[in-house]
Amino acid sequence: MKRVVVLGGGIGGTTVANRIRKALEGEVASGQVQVQLVDREGVHAYQPGYLMVVFEKMRPEETRRDESLLLHKSIQLVKGEVEKVDGAANKIVLKGGKDLPYDILVIASGSVIHPELTPGFVEGAHSFYDLENAQKLRGALHGFTGGKIVISVAGMPYKCPVAPLEVTFMLDDYLRNRGIRDKCEIHYTYPIPKVFGIDTVAQPMQRLMGERGITVHIPFNVDKIDPAAKSMKSVEGDTLPYDLLIAIPPHRGADFVGASGLGDKGNWIPTDRYSLKADGRENIFVLGDATNIPISKAGSTADYEAEVVTQNVASMVRGEAPTARYEGRVYCWIMTGLAQATYIKFDYLHPPHPPTPSFAHYWNKVIYNRTYWDLTARALF
Repeated sequence: MKRVVVLGGGIGGTTVANRIRKALEGEVASGQVQVQLVDREGVHAYQPGYLMVVFEKMRPEETRRDESLLLHKSIQLVKGEVEKVDGAANKIVLKGGKDLPYDILVIASGSVIHPELTPGFVEGAHSFYDLENAQKLRGALHGFTGGKIVISVAGMPYKCPVAPLEVTFMLDDYLRNRGIRDKCEIHYTYPIPKVFGIDTVAQPMQRLMGERGITVHIPFNVDKIDPAAKSMKSVEGDTLPYDLLIAIPPHRGADFVGASGLGDKGNWIPTDRYSLKADGRENIFVLGDATNIPISKAGSTADYEAEVVTQNVASMVRGEAPTARYEGRVYCWIMTGLAQATYIKFDYLHPPHPPTPSFAHYWNKVIYNRTYWDLTARALF
């Protein structure tokens, strides 16, 4: 029997495990292949929903599901924390001493937020990159009556690259709806000399910020936050005071990646951008945030990569050469208000050109949020 093991639940892991099972349905049913998914808690979080929770577009409970209810019944869910991957022995070492052998390994371990890496972040900044802090930010906004709000990015790369843009535009709308926009300043900072990493997106987004009276500070690389003084200092030497700070925390890859000798200094796994194999590893595939591929760490990236990994894993199981290629496909909606959005669609060779924001694009995002659990997580489409 061949063992295919997926490390990590969430958008990448759950999706690819269900897709691999479907692609190898006959082999799984006959006992020739076993598909296992390893997840620390066994709870699947729909992370794009956290920002929607901030502005009461989703309820907190709508962002979480029991992983076992999303996986096909033939997939074994292993609850445990990975200590390291032993590539030489083709096994995963779980904390507590249990070993899990594999023939083919798929790493979809995502990214981990580390707010403590920026001095003063934990004490001085609000965030929405986990459910608890998204709810705290929601409460802080309810009690906000006026002053300077700063949106900042404390480190790159980070997951959901458009999120700083989205929270900025949604906040502008939120304050207008409350009738206090004229009592508030919104300031947007970004670590590079433009408001987003792709020129064809940065230009229209910066124009939109100008139209809405949002002040831009670029480049602004966060050095430290002073909670007592309510100010943020940049590496460039600028100091920006605030009444409310909303910041994206630094991100790193999973700890076991470093312990396994698989990653770079940020614990991102060097990965072939087309085959999605880990560099130098013939039977290890990587997808989603876990890779070092210089492309959006976004849910759609993991979803599109899952298609390629599934085809290549199925080929290897059947003794065929894996030939499927990931061409860099990404699709992301950008909320440009509380009921307005645009989107970006691109790949390695074709840059995005976001259309004019509209209610129709926003409604498409709402529909996707509501169908995510079936269409993507369960891979039923």
